[in-house]
Amino acid sequence: MNTNTRTGPVSWHCIALFFVFGLLVSGCNSQTHVTIEGGATPAFMVTGRGNIQVITVSGPDFANPKNGEPGSRYTKPYWEVAPKGEYDVSRLEKSGGLVYGRVPDGFRQVVPENDATPPPLPEDEILTFELRVANANGVGVRFVIHNKKSVIEGS
Repeated sequence: MNTNTRTGPVSWHCIALFFVFGLLVSGCNSQTHVTIEGGATPAFMVTGRGNIQVITVSGPDFANPKNGEPGSRYTKPYWEVAPKGEYDVSRLEKSGGLVYGRVPDGFRQVVPENDATPPPLPEDEILTFELRVANANGVGVRFVIHNKKSVIEGS
């Protein structure tokens, strides 16, 4: 019969192991997030990790004859930028984020072409911010500019 069972307090080895596990799990969170600040010209504050592929701000395509009422519109990209090389989300975070229409260092503008100024964002219409990332989760959020203030849909 084995009488070598432990019924006393938890050993310090177990506590240390639990602590290390907690650090590992919390350090693995590279979920990409975005918050939107400002108004008619929003600033997108991103956090997370991963190599950025493309960032797009889309809105209603008013020129499309199949467009319906607000909330059921076809969309098109108003502004799209892509990095010139590898560019981690954390680097954009450290630079202070992204402002609509201002191409950050290390990026090139894709839409509109030829570095044209993107159109003003319409008020009271659903807009979309999308950040696609190569080796992590990207993020997409819908937002509205109402009374000159940007608000994430559903917040």
